[in-house]
Amino acid sequence: MEDNMLFSIRWEKVLPPDRSKRYKEPHIIHVQTTFLDATGRVVQVTRQYEEWLGVCTRRIEHVVKALDNHFPNCRVRYTRMGDRRKVLPYFPTRLQTGKLDSSPKPFYKVFIRACHEEVGRFLKKNKISYYDKQDWLVRLYIDLCRDNTRGFYYKWYSITDNSPWLLETFHLHSKCTRVPEWTIAAFDIETVPMDGANRVPTGLDETDEIVMISLYKWNSKGVQPFLFYRSPAGPVDGVKHGIYYDNEKSMLNDFHVAIQDCQVLTGYNINGFDVPCLFSRLLWLGMHSILRQYSSARVGETLVTTFQNKLVLDLYHYFKTFSNYDLPGFKLDDVARIKLGETKIPVQSTGIWCWYTRPEASSVMGAAVEECHRVLKPHRVPVEQFGTFRQYLEYCLKDSFLVKRLFDKEMVLSFAVERANFAALNAMQALYMGNSNFLLELLKSYGNVLGFFINTRFFSSPIDVKKYESVLTKNKTYQGALNFCTPETPYKDVSVMDFASMYPSALLSSNLCYSSCTIMTSDEWVACPLASSLTTIPYRIHSERDFETNESGGGEQFHYPTFDPEKDKFAIVINEGTEGFLPCVVKHFIQLRKHHQAIFKETKDVYHYNVQLCIKILINSLYGIMANKNSCLAYLPIAMAIVTLARYQLLGSYHYLSRLGYTVCYADTDSLMVHRWPDDHCHAVNTYLNLPHVELKFEQRMLRILFISKKRYVYQTQKGEIVTKGFQKRRNELLETITQIVLDNVWSFIYQTPNTNAAWTEDDLSLESRGWLLWVHVLQLALYKCRDAKKYSICRKTKPLSEYKSKTCATVRMLQKYPEKANDYIEYTHSRADVAEREANQWIVDAQDCQWVNYEKLIMSQKKMFCLLLNIAFWKRAKVPMDLCDMVLNAIRWKQFMHAELLHRNKTGRCIEMLVESGTRYTFKINNHSQRTPGRRCVRRKVNDGKSVEEKTRKKRKVEKMVL
Repeated sequence: MEDNMLFSIRWEKVLPPDRSKRYKEPHIIHVQTTFLDATGRVVQVTRQYEEWLGVCTRRIEHVVKALDNHFPNCRVRYTRMGDRRKVLPYFPTRLQTGKLDSSPKPFYKVFIRACHEEVGRFLKKNKISYYDKQDWLVRLYIDLCRDNTRGFYYKWYSITDNSPWLLETFHLHSKCTRVPEWTIAAFDIETVPMDGANRVPTGLDETDEIVMISLYKWNSKGVQPFLFYRSPAGPVDGVKHGIYYDNEKSMLNDFHVAIQDCQVLTGYNINGFDVPCLFSRLLWLGMHSILRQYSSARVGETLVTTFQNKLVLDLYHYFKTFSNYDLPGFKLDDVARIKLGETKIPVQSTGIWCWYTRPEASSVMGAAVEECHRVLKPHRVPVEQFGTFRQYLEYCLKDSFLVKRLFDKEMVLSFAVERANFAALNAMQALYMGNSNFLLELLKSYGNVLGFFINTRFFSSPIDVKKYESVLTKNKTYQGALNFCTPETPYKDVSVMDFASMYPSALLSSNLCYSSCTIMTSDEWVACPLASSLTTIPYRIHSERDFETNESGGGEQFHYPTFDPEKDKFAIVINEGTEGFLPCVVKHFIQLRKHHQAIFKETKDVYHYNVQLCIKILINSLYGIMANKNSCLAYLPIAMAIVTLARYQLLGSYHYLSRLGYTVCYADTDSLMVHRWPDDHCHAVNTYLNLPHVELKFEQRMLRILFISKKRYVYQTQKGEIVTKGFQKRRNELLETITQIVLDNVWSFIYQTPNTNAAWTEDDLSLESRGWLLWVHVLQLALYKCRDAKKYSICRKTKPLSEYKSKTCATVRMLQKYPEKANDYIEYTHSRADVAEREANQWIVDAQDCQWVNYEKLIMSQKKMFCLLLNIAFWKRAKVPMDLCDMVLNAIRWKQFMHAELLHRNKTGRCIEMLVESGTRYTFKINNHSQRTPGRRCVRRKVNDGKSVEEKTRKKRKVEKMVL
């Protein structure tokens, strides 16, 4: 039986074989479905499908009569599909009309022998039903999922030939989770500006030729690598998987032949570079037979170009959207290092250019890399980042190999397929479509399965934000979560309690929905008698003072505060009588996720893992969608109500634990940290809260914890591991080393006996002296490590220079120097003083041009954090002595500048002057052969004759000027 089943991978509307039928039978469409059989062979089946319009009414005869009158001689019939509840307009409108609830009504499929687009416009105009021409897949979803199955797009089917109709011949096997025989291709291209211009080649110029294409094809039967390349001196012997070409046209043709049998194409940033570049080169070369097989479609904000309608899944987009946790950046090298523990071959891709544009390249094809670098003289590529021609071939192949490994490890295809199955979408749409539009598509299809009739024109929020201006923050947004802690305080034996899915739970607990919730002013509430009969909770702004006073009282059960129209400006009004649409959907998905989690735990079937992961992302995105004013589903009162109820729940739990005699040392958004909590559960707190769907869970017990400030703390697990929270996410090896040194010593002095072997811990030193010695040691270590500019460079993905609003940021300044870097990754750093340069402020330079990094810029983001930790452990001052810390920096900085100036004098023999600011801050204004900046007050000292002469100018600050 399973051998005869087919797996659907694409559904398309096609023209009928007999074009005249298109006008004779406008209500019938022809659907071409592409399948994979058990061996991976592509099979296409075309069937007829009769379109229909959904109508939810108790007066179907009136609808039929109206259609008969407006579309004479067009036969109308209907079929009842059970009952549905309408998702009615927003709650404020319903409060005015007094119609709060919507009872289920019969739902009909109405068939009419007429142009459905015209019928749809008629139904919308008369407010009978909602119609969208693009929703034919939604209607197909409802028909094929009639047995309460979930999803139809990527499923196994049995097909019979006894009828031309789709619904009669397609038999869905919803319980079959077998993985189909996909063939996937990961590719990467390398391009060169053959005219020798200094720019990143994108294929838009006639001379931007493609010189290498690496390809990895794989399925369950094995992996097949390819390396298509052109060479400046003929084929290269011994290149694994290499295929040599003497012209670009033949290479591109063979590449497209190689991917003919693939159903999925992937790569890294292929939507932004590789695919558009391929398309451009085919156009320049006049390869129109291949060009005709390309097509483009806009999905959300992304323009996706594909070949032969294959799925194009860009890993760059996937990691930015769905798997970006703890990634330092989105370069392929960074992602592979974190996810795989493997990196790219360490050569610069721009070094390829000189192999194809230098006539001397053929003479050094077999030479060592040093000789190749000497002969070819690559522009701004140091020898340690240059490669032989063979190394560049391996570099190109390695990129595709890393993409293949990441694609498999992250199960990207399975994830996209299961996400698509929740809505009537293909995998590309599910991957690239924004959360708002994806959820809208899901509500239209999945909502019907749950018993609702969706009219998406109601999803247009009538709320005016100006109404809530008096309770908005300075940033013109509503108050978010609460945070409380006792800073710079250490604790032992701390238990962590977390609210499970707090925001979705708050929505469920109070029945928050478009048709059941709003926020009214106190005057509106008083003027609406119906509102006073509903659940009313005050909307209030909270602060740290609320942790001192208990609004919910001291009873045995938690309850929300009582609304007082005399004191409270706004009220959250909720109709809890009838379950809303959103709570119904969220509750269903939470239960469905638990179901798939249980099956995955038992069977380890990746299908169930990806389903539960898609549900998790979907539920967690719901709150953000409600709060996003640009979302098609935005409704500000729901977002404001969710976060307000969450604050009440957090405060209620805090005060209950305090009444029991426990110290809550930290509270933040959805978590509480309790000192010496005796249990490994939270039953007592949950009994007190007594809210449906709201559950506080015991997360873990910490041996020790040190709170630095809000959102920043360091703790030790039961296994002894020290973990930091709130420290810089994008960290380099320098920051990690310094952080480890500071933490080890601070932790030692706070919790343990100071018996380490470091020089700053000698017994005859005061604690304060030890702290200063440690600070000096940290700075000297940073200074020493920063000899490697490339290692500690800052990497950014650039845009065209015209798209930047700021004209002074580091990336803009780099692009002004190197405009060819636009749309590429750029690596820069902040250099120390280079007296040969005439720049007034900071020296922002390309990493490969930098001799010595300004280490201060690399640790600046965490400098205050380090000093705060040292103050907690050693200095113990009321205020962190940042001025003294800067004095230590100045001393090291002065030594650096003096060294730079003396080197300059040694090289040039010129008399030099050194300007040193006499305050604690030192800017990069130096010497007489650099650009001067007016507006400072200087003191000039002649060192050569030992005499001091003060010379006052119009400058604001004092600067010492030394003449050597």
